[in-house]
Amino acid sequence: MDLTRYTLDGVAPANVESPASADDVARVLSHAHQRREAVVLHGGGTRIGIGDAPSRYDTAVDLRGLRGVVEHSAPDLVCIVRAGTTLAELATALAASRQRWPVDAPEPERATVGGTIASAASAPSRLRHQHVRDWVIGCQAVLGDGTIVRAGGRVVKNVTGYDLSRLYSGSYGTLAAITEVSLKLVATDERTRTMRLVGSRSDLERIALELRGALPLEAIVLATGERPALYVRAAGLASAVDRVSAEVAGRGRFDDVAETDWAALLARVTREPFVARLAVPPGREAALVDGDGVAYVGAGAAFLFGERAAAEIAATRASAEGLGGALIVERAPADLKRAVGVWGNARATHPAVAVALKERFDPHGVLAPGRFAA
Repeated sequence: MDLTRYTLDGVAPANVESPASADDVARVLSHAHQRREAVVLHGGGTRIGIGDAPSRYDTAVDLRGLRGVVEHSAPDLVCIVRAGTTLAELATALAASRQRWPVDAPEPERATVGGTIASAASAPSRLRHQHVRDWVIGCQAVLGDGTIVRAGGRVVKNVTGYDLSRLYSGSYGTLAAITEVSLKLVATDERTRTMRLVGSRSDLERIALELRGALPLEAIVLATGERPALYVRAAGLASAVDRVSAEVAGRGRFDDVAETDWAALLARVTREPFVARLAVPPGREAALVDGDGVAYVGAGAAFLFGERAAAEIAATRASAEGLGGALIVERAPADLKRAVGVWGNARATHPAVAVALKERFDPHGVLAPGRFAA
């Protein structure tokens, strides 16, 4: 068996499981729980490299077999989908009803719904649509001991209580294996247009901040490096996009960008050999991007690319944490990740609560031990 796809920072599992249902996942995790074995959950693999090397790693669980739309209520703008479904497959299934899930991630033909939620994937469209967890109504998941649980509901008007669906978002597969999710949808935009302006970084950064405060845009991305460029994306009714585009064009000589070029720009965060993500207050995204990188202006995220020394990463991390943010090393050689640390200073407001949650949801430390900050 070729285990290359499932090897993490040089650590390979002994075997691979490919469940096709939530019951199958429960069986695999229950078995691991009883034997005190360690499991790492895998989806499309676009963000599986985020995290420290696993301290133990017996089994890779490939969740891509859990795919397909279970139910779609177009009048209610709600659908239920299995977690291994890719974003591209979901988009195709919803297109006939002119609806979509307003969550973007790089490489949608590979990225899965469950992986996108579990890793809280950043996208420039957060400027308009906020966090991925805001578009999840409920979910089915399997805990570390193999127990199948449900959180939330199947309609937008939900019941009261603890919203565990939001807790799973950003847990990187350390609390539960998400198997099925209920999603909120929106109508497909009548028109989408992306424009680009090339110029000096200081001018582009100024224009980006002005546009953020002046216009209802889908996304604003400042790409730094040798040839700085500002990307502005508008979406909605055709008349609204035309009106917004005209106001954007009044600030410089913008040219139109093809969808393939826009997708390639976003895919850099999953394809570059070194990627560090900055999580900072909205409006401060570009301030810490030195050299090659992209800033998702107004969305609270920026990414650094290119070879960087450990001391440089540490200095940038200190600046980000000084703003109340963080620097997470998402892609890098294993020795560099060990030297600088993936997560930086833990940001949990109550670390004891994080530990207690892990012990409650995964009492024997089955799920991705040693990979996450908590």
